[in-house]
Amino acid sequence: MVNHRRGDPISGRPASKRGAPSAKRPKRLKTKAPIRKQTVEIEAITSEIQTLKNATSLTQSELRRLSEVNDFLESQINDLKSYFEKKTQAVAENTSDLDSRLEEVRISLDRLSRDFDRLLEDRPTVRKITMPPPITAQLTLYEGEEPLDFQVGVVPGVVETVMENSRSHVNQKEKPDEEVVGVLIGRVVGKTVVVEEAIAGRTSYSGLTEVALDPKNLAEIIDRMMREGSSRRVVGWYHSHLGVGVFLSDVDVKTQLTLQQFLYVIALVVDPIKNDYGFFYVEKDVKLPDGRPNIVRFIKKD
Repeated sequence: MVNHRRGDPISGRPASKRGAPSAKRPKRLKTKAPIRKQTVEIEAITSEIQTLKNATSLTQSELRRLSEVNDFLESQINDLKSYFEKKTQAVAENTSDLDSRLEEVRISLDRLSRDFDRLLEDRPTVRKITMPPPITAQLTLYEGEEPLDFQVGVVPGVVETVMENSRSHVNQKEKPDEEVVGVLIGRVVGKTVVVEEAIAGRTSYSGLTEVALDPKNLAEIIDRMMREGSSRRVVGWYHSHLGVGVFLSDVDVKTQLTLQQFLYVIALVVDPIKNDYGFFYVEKDVKLPDGRPNIVRFIKKD
């Protein structure tokens, strides 16, 4: 007799043990980083990207503004250069006539001197007159921190006048603070640039540390002195900074180099808030390692 075990009625295989699983079930994977944490990180990155976009847009806007200012200043410098080229040409055309007149003056002075000597030949010796001290004794003298072939002498009251003018444009009632600008008038005596007067001018551009003199206003001042027939001339320019100290910015250097086409022209910078001032000169032929011209500041002589 054949024994039949209980099993699958079809295959005859033995049945599984009761309660045992027929197959292994896959294990469920647990998520390590919660979805909410990932969402917060994405939002933070998105915010940072937007901040960078805003900063980039602001920088591009500022670059465009600076480019417009640079174009405007270059245009004014070209106008000023053209004006002085015409004036220089006019002076050159009249050089021969001036030389002739100077020779006539020299001859007249020689004759006058001889006549005066003959007049005094039979006169008794007169008492020697004590002459006033030389002009440099009445000036505040400044020399370059680095060697220069000239010095600056300032008549009493000039710097004080510029500083007072600058202070009058600070803390104005219901008006913003303003930079001031003007020209320095005087003469060159030997190797001394004598500053005798400060004349306020009009600004064509003004910023936190930059201000430009209106070229037309400068031309008006020069024309007025030429009409007066004065021996004085423009020996420099001045402008103010508001609370940032005294120095020459890049725009100031461009203005200074334009004016330095004439011999011995200096710049005076005042800060009415810090109560400081300084005279400067740009050595255009001396370059610093970064390619910029060397700026020399004057210091008061002992």
